[in-house]
Amino acid sequence: MPWRAATIRRSTMRRSLCSRVDASARFAAPGRRSFASAAIALGCLMVLAAATGCPNPKSDGTDGGSKGTTTSQAAVPDKLTLAGVKPAADDVLMLGYNDDPDTLNAITSSDTVSEAFQRHVYETLANQSFKNPDEFEPALAESWEFDEENLEFTIHLRKGVMWHPIKLPSGKLLPPTEFTSRDVVFTFDCILNPHVEAAHIRSYFEDPDATGDDKSMITVRAVDKYTVKIRWKKPYFLAKDFTLAGTAIIPRHVYSVDENGEPISFDFRSKEFADGFNNHWANNMMCGTGPMMFKEWVPQQRLVLVRNPDYWGAPYYFSQIRYQCITNPNTMTQKLLGGELDFAGIPDKDQYLQCFENENVKAKKVKLVDYAYPGYRYIGYNMDRPVFQDKKFRWALAYATPVDRMVTEVFRRLATRTTGPFLPGSSAYNDQLPEIPFDLDKARELLAEAGWKDTDNDGIADKTVAGTKIPARFELMIFSDAPSFRSIAEMFKEECRKIGVDVQVAPTKWQTMLQRLRKREYDAALLGWAMSWRQDPYQIWHSSQADLPDSSNHVAYRNPEVDKLIEQLRVTMDEEKQIELYHQIHKLIYDDQPYTFLFGEKATGGYNTRIRNVNFYKIRPCHDSREWFSDTPRPMPK
Repeated sequence: MPWRAATIRRSTMRRSLCSRVDASARFAAPGRRSFASAAIALGCLMVLAAATGCPNPKSDGTDGGSKGTTTSQAAVPDKLTLAGVKPAADDVLMLGYNDDPDTLNAITSSDTVSEAFQRHVYETLANQSFKNPDEFEPALAESWEFDEENLEFTIHLRKGVMWHPIKLPSGKLLPPTEFTSRDVVFTFDCILNPHVEAAHIRSYFEDPDATGDDKSMITVRAVDKYTVKIRWKKPYFLAKDFTLAGTAIIPRHVYSVDENGEPISFDFRSKEFADGFNNHWANNMMCGTGPMMFKEWVPQQRLVLVRNPDYWGAPYYFSQIRYQCITNPNTMTQKLLGGELDFAGIPDKDQYLQCFENENVKAKKVKLVDYAYPGYRYIGYNMDRPVFQDKKFRWALAYATPVDRMVTEVFRRLATRTTGPFLPGSSAYNDQLPEIPFDLDKARELLAEAGWKDTDNDGIADKTVAGTKIPARFELMIFSDAPSFRSIAEMFKEECRKIGVDVQVAPTKWQTMLQRLRKREYDAALLGWAMSWRQDPYQIWHSSQADLPDSSNHVAYRNPEVDKLIEQLRVTMDEEKQIELYHQIHKLIYDDQPYTFLFGEKATGGYNTRIRNVNFYKIRPCHDSREWFSDTPRPMPK
């Protein structure tokens, strides 16, 4: 199931909700790009979440897809790749993904599938280093300085970088355009526009104490064509992270115009502009500066990228990346084992262990791997629903959740329990908090204390709230294409039944999950967050985000004490004090149980051994396909 992304999204950092994911989504996203957006939904929510319907734009093709510019076979770049080898003349990297995102817009999307596509196409000002995540490497910015007294970054942009070619819906090719400071300022204008559907990113650049319409915590201005100044209005402990790697930079000449090439609005902070941007004609395409260029997207079938022959940096080894839409995880696994895919996840742990008996695995044609993935799974409760507003009810659900059995029976011990919203093993994680045991008697006791009783003898507890009798019944939304999560949802349902709580499991497609999460049209959801190296809990846990329809606080969690601690954390520069604040935040969220925190699972999957130089890292997506090469080419499909 896809993940949503939390706290610094990356090519190297980025994204949030349910970092909205299953292992297949994680494996579908090799590469790098640092978007410092707080949490990314994991795949299926844990993909954190994609929205409703998939786009079905007009196309030049016959299969209903979106087309990029048509290019002939480009010359092979004469530069070496990051692995120090020559790029392949004709070699296709075959990957899979489990469901379509609802948009490819790099500003408004917030799931790991769109992130996987985008990381090869878009770039940030700087990249978080895979080998040393505390360091940043120049990307679209060649260099930068920070004025500590004025809290201002001066960023010197790389010259001669060109945006990929792209056509208007009419087929007219937009003229070749150089990346400049105008694009950087435009990108931040879009993010800071309160009407743009980018609350998951915007929250990191907003001041929770601000009054009035302008809540932005930064000012961005172009000094000249290749110089930008970004000033923070107050100290922020992740200012460097979000300034340099907080968002992909998008092209002004594309996203500022309508389908006819005319300006949407000259005021990029207006609602008129936001309406055009949120529903932009290019939302089913991609136009970046990265090593790969968008060629086509046919929903429910494939997305294709081709190598950028004029890329400013080290070229991508493979001439093309083809993502196949494979909604069935069993099919994904069989295609990996049969040599049809080069890299894929195997989220079902039983299936993963069984794969060691496969002939191609034994023959070393496919290598199986497992590695730590920075994220966690949870059951999130929509606290605007009356049934979830009583903390004792939520604690009863926590005691009724057989997490240890889920880890053992479903995930075959390839997962580790967690008690809160920060990464286990990190300095932010409060390891003094005990895991909540499975205890149905304690769950029943808490329900009784909270006034939940079966007054009509139907086996389901009920309670009168604000004069209305409500049953202890709710729908649990889960990703429809993740069998392992169906298994744990059924475990949860069965144990809840024993305490008089009726859980109705609702398998849902990823796009629909994302839509319902954004609109809060759900009761509870089994999700996951993909985490960044450094975390700002504001995006997911601050009360100011609870009423925003597109925010990552999709459970509408509100706690003034947590708000105060988060606000204090954001302006605290002392690392020891930061740790203390993290631990206090963890404790308060643990006490409130807005989520039933489950576990962080190991990513499991495999890759075709024709792929060389596959390394694994601590930060998402935990591998860097720019380093890969092959000694056995896979020709491009005719």
